[in-house]
Amino acid sequence: MPANDWQLGTLYVKGGLPGYFTQPGGPNTQVFPAQVQASSDYLSIKPFTELSGVFLFACQHSANEVMVFTDWDYDTNMSVALLCCPLCSFVQRTIEPAADAIGPSNAATLLNSILYP
Repeated sequence: MPANDWQLGTLYVKGGLPGYFTQPGGPNTQVFPAQVQASSDYLSIKPFTELSGVFLFACQHSANEVMVFTDWDYDTNMSVALLCCPLCSFVQRTIEPAADAIGPSNAATLLNSILYP
């Protein structure tokens, strides 16, 4: 039986979406480069903080949306929606079957849209 090519807590796209992200600590650890957390340089053009999004992912990135990839889970033999960080593709959460995350409007879709990520 084939194995899944994705794993919860890791980068779905190796190197992240732009290709330069790393996760040296292994699964479920911070992804680098990190976003700016705070700056005391108030009179410059440097960002004060980039952690101002609605969602804070386990990769330590902050964003206002979730990127959803669909794949196949060979362990359960079902389609799976992978809820990922839109910056680095860190797999935050899964929803099976994938139609519950992206399918037609029903109670499961509404509930999962509230609970993202």
